[in-house]
Amino acid sequence: MSKESALSITCSMRVAFYDVDAYRVVWHGAYPKYLEIARGELLEKIGYTYADMEKEQFFFPIIDMRIKYIDSLVVGQRFTITATLKEWENKLVIDYLICDEATGKRFTKARTTQAAVKMPEKVTQFNSPKSLIDAVQAASN
Repeated sequence: MSKESALSITCSMRVAFYDVDAYRVVWHGAYPKYLEIARGELLEKIGYTYADMEKEQFFFPIIDMRIKYIDSLVVGQRFTITATLKEWENKLVIDYLICDEATGKRFTKARTTQAAVKMPEKVTQFNSPKSLIDAVQAASN
């Protein structure tokens, strides 16, 4: 794992056999797991993890996920996934780029959007919690 900037992180991974289909290419449904791994690392780097969200009684469900499959990753292939925070004041928007680790060739682009929901009332928030905004500002410096 290597840090690109405070608001971006790159994770190194290898395609496991359990993520591929009969053709030994990554099954399309495995990609959200890769995004989740990178998103968790990015939130940890920012200093506002899922545990922090829950402590403050916020959940951040995915409300939109877009994935563009450019080429197929194959079993055993090493790849990087870069997660970059794009928006955080009203919702969390994170862009992802999956590339071959050795060549840098692009394989997949994605974006997730998450909204804050106050628990236990289950009320969608139209602004992010102040603690998230503060954490992003601190990580940006």
